[in-house]
Parts: sequence; C-alpha cells; structure tokens
Amino acid sequence: MSTPLDLDPRSLVVLHLVVRHGSLSGAARELGWTHPAVAQHVRRLERAAGCALVERHGRGVRTTAAGAVLAGHAAGVAAALRAAADCLPGLATDRPARLRVAAFPTACATLVLDAVRDLAAGAPDLGVDVLQAEPPAAVQALREGAADLAVVFHDVGDPGGVATPGTTVRPLRHDPLVLVAPEGHPLARGPRVPLAALGGTAVVAGCPTCRARWERHCARSGVRTRLHHQVTDDYVLMQAMVAAGQGLAVLPELALTAHRRPGLVALPLDPPTGRDLAVLVREGTPATGWATAFADRLAGFAGFAGFAG
Repeated sequence: MSTPLDLDPRSLVVLHLVVRHGSLSGAARELGWTHPAVAQHVRRLERAAGCALVERHGRGVRTTAAGAVLAGHAAGVAAALRAAADCLPGLATDRPARLRVAAFPTACATLVLDAVRDLAAGAPDLGVDVLQAEPPAAVQALREGAADLAVVFHDVGDPGGVATPGTTVRPLRHDPLVLVAPEGHPLARGPRVPLAALGGTAVVAGCPTCRARWERHCARSGVRTRLHHQVTDDYVLMQAMVAAGQGLAVLPELALTAHRRPGLVALPLDPPTGRDLAVLVREGTPATGWATAFADRLAGFAGFAGFAG
C-alpha cells in the first residue's frame, strides 16, 4: 500500500510549473534548473503513474488526460508548500513577514494604495507586496498561494465568476460605467446619456473584455455603437483620446478616481451598467488575519462618492 511519502513533492511542484508555463524549459527557468533536471522529475512521475503525463504540443507540451488529473493535485501541493515556506519567518512572532495583495491595475492606483497607507499606520512592521494582475491572474495567484488576498471585479450579480475554494469572497461596491466627453459636448447637457444617443458616435470602449461587455449592454437595449479601432485599457490614454477629439470613452468610475483629465466630464448612462468589485481572502493561513484587516480597509475606502456630471 502506497503512502504520501512514496511521491516526491518536488516532482509534483515541477509538474505544476511545467503545466503553468506550457513547457519544460519555462519550468526550468523559474526553478533555475537545467532542462534535463526538469525532464527527469516528469519521467519519475510517469514511471510511478505507468502512463504519459505530458505530450509535445507545438514548441511546448500539454498534459494528457492522466496528466491533467495529477496536475490538479500538484497545484494544491505547490500552493501548500508555498504557504508553509511563507509562514516560516513569522512563526516566532505570530505575524506574517509580508502580506501579498493581487489587484487589477485601477484598484492598485486607488483603493489598494489607500489601504496600504492605512494599514501601515497600525502595523508599521508589516510589509505589503502588491502584484498588479487582472482578475483571472489574481485569482490564479490566490489558488497557487502566491497571494493572500485578491481585489477583483466581475459582471454585475455574478460573484461566482471569481469565487474559488478556500477563500472568502467579500463584496466591495458597484463600479458604474460612465461616459467621458469634452466639456460643452452636446451630450453633456442632460443629467444622463441615453445609449440610443451614441448610435453614430465613435466610442473608445477599452480592452477586449470591456468592449465585449459594452457591446452586450448595448445589444440588450437594441443599440449598436461605432467602436473606435484603438483597443486599450489605459484610462489615461483613453481620456487623452477624448480630449484630442478621437471620440467619447466609456470608463469605470474608479478609473476616474485614479486619474481625471481636466476639460472632461463624466456622465451617467441610461440604462446604467458597470461591474461589481470584490476582495477574496485566503482562509486558514498565518496571513489570514492581516488579509482580513486589509479587506476591512478596502471596504472602507471603496465607499468613495460618485462623480457628478
């Protein structure tokens, strides 16, 4: 009868890295090992399993069906080992050496920085590392033990899109989408901008995900806007494009908290749309208490006042 000690956890971590990078060479670079050393660990697991775990795919590799099953367990082992290593420096004082926060870019420039400053006032010895990552990457960092909490956004009313086992999901606030236009623009005369009024206007709608969300919202109202060819989630650039007469922009209100260009106005949309913000906290680690305290501060700073036109 086999025992957990029959498997080398290092081999499982290697498999996890191979899968994450999609290649043996990528795993070797992260570990600082040679390619043959990584391949040896994969072969060792394949001998134990009695079947192939990875196969060539393009210039890299992908898992077989059996490999995908073991890779799922390997990810858990990698996360557990990372968590154990991270907690070692703080065991003697019952305090983690660092608190690791993964957050999407706009949150990094606003809520997260405010929370870091506020937490430092009460815990000056606690370091906070901030990883800028879009929600899928932030959630992945949480799953792999590379982050203690993640600040994310999801479609309105769909927190299940970011929920992950072993974490607590805490809603922060709704972040409405607003239309950004030059002062004096004809659409800036009313309290709200009807979607139908944007039918022939060039709209800078952001990154591919944001553009798709915008198009879905417009389609629900039977409106089709003319999207600007520029695809970017740089909210500074998007506002500069509006100021240069390239069109109008639709931006989350939080982005205008991070940066607002003079000479522009932010207008509510009719019907309204937006995204919901949330923070995910890893449970059961030495950092959970501080991560929860950080989440409390995020919730406080998330109550910023909305923009008037």
